[in-house]
Amino acid sequence: MADNELWDEASYQAAPRLKVIAKFGVGLNNFDLQAAKRHDVVVANCAGLNANTVSEQTLALFLALTRSIPQRSSAMRRGELPRRTFRSYAGREAGLLGFGAIGRKVAEKLVGMGMKVSAYDPYPNRDAAARLNVAITDMEDILRHNDFLFVHVPHLPETTHLINDTTLGMMRDGAYLVNTARGMIVDEAAACRALARGKLAGMASDVFEVEPPPADTSLFHFDNYICTPHIAGDAYENMEANGLATADIILDVFAGREPKNRQA
Repeated sequence: MADNELWDEASYQAAPRLKVIAKFGVGLNNFDLQAAKRHDVVVANCAGLNANTVSEQTLALFLALTRSIPQRSSAMRRGELPRRTFRSYAGREAGLLGFGAIGRKVAEKLVGMGMKVSAYDPYPNRDAAARLNVAITDMEDILRHNDFLFVHVPHLPETTHLINDTTLGMMRDGAYLVNTARGMIVDEAAACRALARGKLAGMASDVFEVEPPPADTSLFHFDNYICTPHIAGDAYENMEANGLATADIILDVFAGREPKNRQA
């Protein structure tokens, strides 16, 4: 289901016998949960199951972006030898917007690389932060004081275009942005402006404001932008786990049991 498609009031009205929606994944921004409650439809997701898989893709995008791996590979195929000195990650500062299951897995990997990691979350898991050596701070601090910004917040009305001209302007000059959460969290037009003037040294994403993105998407004009087609959770192991979990949700509802991770 694309990020811009919505299961709304009309959808529930068109399916009067619907009893349960088991989301094969985590994000529920496509579903009007209040409408689901009005129609006595149970909605549950597979929270936490894709956390490690998405964190792996986040790290893959991060490394490819900051070491210019796609660009260097293409240049070598053209007979060029694009050698350039780069900086190590150890001791560099990374900030996470969101410290849920995925954010914590990303933090674990970044800390393992020797990076200094801080996170903002309105409901932070402070025990996990202490265990992972992650500093919990406010959003402004995350924006202003990190070389790399990772977006891991859910898409809600209040997070739509959370990354915009103002918040991008608060970031360090030459910072990098990685978004594997939801496309609507980042104002792509503002990101293009930040890339054009060098405010952002680069950006990577697995998600887009419109999915699938049109071929003339402005971000595609920037060589220091890389992307994947919303596949961060598409590991075989994750597919199996989510398939079993969604089946359990449906079986629980029809057996009169409370399903795990019920959201409506």
